[in-house]
Amino acid sequence: MGESLAPEQAQAVAEEARAWRGANAFRLVRYLSDRPDALSLPSSDCPTCVVRLLAVLTAVGHGDKVALVACGDCGRTDPLPTNNGPEGRLCARCAGRRAKKPCARCGKVAGIYARRPEGGICNPCRNKEPDAKEECADCHRMMISYRRLPDGTSLCQTCAPKNTQTCCRCGRGRRVNALTSGGPVCGGCYSSPPRLCGVCGQIVPIVARADGTRPDTCERCYKRHEKTCAICERVRPGHHINGGLGPFHCDTCRPREECSCALCGHVAKIKVFWPRGPVCNSCYRTALSTPAPCALCNRQRILIGQTAEGTLLCKACSFPDEPVERCSACDEPADLYSGRRCPLAARVTDLLSADGASVPQPLQPLAAVLTGADNPYRVLQWLRRSPAAHLLGRLALDPEALNHKSLDTLPQRAATAYVRGLLVTAGILPPRDENLALLTNWVARTVAELPPRHANLVRPFAEWHIIRDARRRSSRGRYTYAAHKGDCGNVLAAINFLNWLETQHLSLSQLHQRHLDTWAIGRPTLRSRSIPFLRWSTARRLCPPDLVIEHSAAQLPGHFQAEEEHRKELLRCFNDTALPLEVRVAAALVRLYALPLTRIVELTDDHIRHEQGHTYLTVNHHPFVLPPKLARLINDQLQHSPRHSNTAGCRYLLPGHSPGRPRNPLGLADTLRNHGLPARVARNTAMMDALVDLPPMVIADLFGIHPKTAERWATLAGGNWSDYLTARRAAPQG
Repeated sequence: MGESLAPEQAQAVAEEARAWRGANAFRLVRYLSDRPDALSLPSSDCPTCVVRLLAVLTAVGHGDKVALVACGDCGRTDPLPTNNGPEGRLCARCAGRRAKKPCARCGKVAGIYARRPEGGICNPCRNKEPDAKEECADCHRMMISYRRLPDGTSLCQTCAPKNTQTCCRCGRGRRVNALTSGGPVCGGCYSSPPRLCGVCGQIVPIVARADGTRPDTCERCYKRHEKTCAICERVRPGHHINGGLGPFHCDTCRPREECSCALCGHVAKIKVFWPRGPVCNSCYRTALSTPAPCALCNRQRILIGQTAEGTLLCKACSFPDEPVERCSACDEPADLYSGRRCPLAARVTDLLSADGASVPQPLQPLAAVLTGADNPYRVLQWLRRSPAAHLLGRLALDPEALNHKSLDTLPQRAATAYVRGLLVTAGILPPRDENLALLTNWVARTVAELPPRHANLVRPFAEWHIIRDARRRSSRGRYTYAAHKGDCGNVLAAINFLNWLETQHLSLSQLHQRHLDTWAIGRPTLRSRSIPFLRWSTARRLCPPDLVIEHSAAQLPGHFQAEEEHRKELLRCFNDTALPLEVRVAAALVRLYALPLTRIVELTDDHIRHEQGHTYLTVNHHPFVLPPKLARLINDQLQHSPRHSNTAGCRYLLPGHSPGRPRNPLGLADTLRNHGLPARVARNTAMMDALVDLPPMVIADLFGIHPKTAERWATLAGGNWSDYLTARRAAPQG
């Protein structure tokens, strides 16, 4: 060091470190004489003057030749570890934590903040005293005083000016988190020194120090840290209150101040304080998921402030004098989130990578889909709360195992279906007919649970008859969700039939017509469903050839609406803005064109065409003009629906929960019924109205129904399409 510092500079450095004269000078000389590498490799029990000397040398530009002394507990170099400890030097925070004593009021072991006649009290007890809060001179809220001004007023911790320095890594003026060899480092750029994580056993930066309830924990393990909440008694992520010494509270139940929300006006627990005022948790989430144009910069941002006229502003425009944190990739303001990258890109990288540094090559298309969303705040909310995101994070640990086969081994819940749709949309997994896959997987699971004597019959019936026919229909593109449910019902009817035979002490070869009649009469709901299995068994000579179950007589529709009621519901679909948009679209299509819900959910943007100021809807290869109001509803629905496409690259008019999948028609029927717009009676009425103006042959061709079905409807309506054929033959051939 003598080669780098002149005697005058060395004296100035020692004086600033308070080690030039007195007892500190003798301690410094003795320490330097005993250890030749005292400045490059300082010991953990070095004198306090050595700690200050190393910090001064680092500040004047000699950080490459010296090493700062780290706290023996937390490993930080800032604040300086100037306190003695059993394991070496300790910073003020760690030393104060070790010197904690029982509070005279609450009895908790904590740092003593003030003295009262009954004894020392902790900081939380001091803050509960009536005179603890004062009015902040800036935000005018009653808050704990953080800094006293010369005029006697005080500022709260949020409004008090921060002591900032220029970060040596990002170059921004920020609060210093640590003094490193390269200079001061802000909290966004600083990472704690790596050491052994007590959970995963890796040498990584530690974000939570060891206490009586957990070991040293890295960031990845800390996010998964869950315990039983003392309030709701659910196992959820959270923290110990009162500085880590109190009971464990989940993030939902943690204590928060209650006051009137500035957005909704309700008295509730406050999530955050904005320039607009205190904001409750519900309004906070709504604001995050619904960005709007700022009144000044006109960018889609979270609006946290407002002008005197009441117009809303984003964070950058609310605090124009403060430096704006910007993403290093897109140079856009970071809004409420800190860091050098967009929070969405950072969280997607953390979700899809094992090391949190970079996304593996096979998963980069998925990262592009997630980060390219129109509204990143909804994706952030999905990453924080959705079980599908948690499942995707676990699967991303092994990208090579991401295939349909491995996903089929998981429990087939909504989260699994969502992850599969997301991977197919991103192009990581090849597209497949999900309805056919649902049937195949369901048959495999169901047959595996049967006894061998039944499985030997049900398996060939399901695989060589039911699934084979389903594959044939799937190749033609007409294997729907309703068809999948019907095939599952046929297999269940076969299983039920075999169980009934066993209770009657019969086998298929011993079956007679009287037994079959008894089965059919006692189980009318399974009567038609059991016919495929009986025919299959007869064709393979497993039962006598003369057995037969007649199909139940086809029932004509018997539920209709009055004409006035039908018209009122149609007008309600067009004009009632309180109804959800998808409900208005689906109910209007049912009432105008008698379309079944199974066909409505399969409509995509390819079925919509705009020509010469008109909007055409194509059903069964026949386009027809839509009324202007319905055309506007459909255009709005396509504009606001998620932009995930199906396997053909088209967007569904009514998308389902999983990406690339339409909405479930059964759930859509329940939704329409809950809004007072039942689908079945409305379709029956619309079909009868159509038959008044059009022949049944045209109805069959236009609506895509079977000719026999159209003939049954025509019979019910009192006509027959033989009249139409006669009229057509009599017409002159042009």
